[in-house]
Amino acid sequence: MQKVTIPLTTAPLVHCITNTISVETVANALLYVGAKPIMTEDVRAFSDLAKQTNSILLNLGSLSLAKEESLLAASKLAYHDKPFVLDVVGVASASTAMHIAHAIMNYEPTIVRGNISEMRAIAGLKTNGRGVDGNLIDQTPAAFTELITALKTLPTTSIYVATGAKDIIVAQNNVWILENGVLELDRFTGSGDVLGALLAALLGEQKVPETAAVLAISYLNIAGEQAKMIAPTTGIADFRQQFLNQLSILGEKNPNWMEQIKGTINGKRIIFSDSTLR
Repeated sequence: MQKVTIPLTTAPLVHCITNTISVETVANALLYVGAKPIMTEDVRAFSDLAKQTNSILLNLGSLSLAKEESLLAASKLAYHDKPFVLDVVGVASASTAMHIAHAIMNYEPTIVRGNISEMRAIAGLKTNGRGVDGNLIDQTPAAFTELITALKTLPTTSIYVATGAKDIIVAQNNVWILENGVLELDRFTGSGDVLGALLAALLGEQKVPETAAVLAISYLNIAGEQAKMIAPTTGIADFRQQFLNQLSILGEKNPNWMEQIKGTINGKRIIFSDSTLR
């Protein structure tokens, strides 16, 4: 893998078809890390945008017939040409979302991301997800092992990201379990959508997908840890604001933030060095 820095240096243009409930947060998060967002679902513009954009984010939140058309059109344009992220919001509870997810997965997304319950559904396992939320029942050590095994058998080259109290990345040769983060990140809407945007931004900077996954998850979670240190006893709204602030300043104020990454790769504890992520 290759070394990554945040803020990004090439200002990648990321085309986002995302959840309407968090569209402004997602757009600003991209700006905070040095990327450029474009947020449109108008299929008439897609062929022109494809000449300019560096990566694509496809988020299944807030589905409609019109959005389904946009998602499928964008995935076809991205196929074999641009890196793209599929965020499988809602597949644990809605068959419509699952149907669209499977259709898009035929175009081999670079990264498929969801919470652990959603990713269990994608892998064909029993899931205890409720609505768009994951369930702690799906996050026991035995459930982790079951999910990792199932994701490894899926017939695509995609990298799979399953987020929860601990985050799982299943790549072709490596399995990462990342342990940064705070519970407050799960107590306001949009944190998962922001992760999808960070993944797409790092792909747009032409980073190796496995590197993009490790760094996007870790940057978001360490920003959350820093936010909790600043506002430990205030409300969730204050925490959310501090988290967004940290997205914009963490990489600039603390260029060694990657040394705070915690977790394992293939069962071995991560000891960060310049060669850990390259």
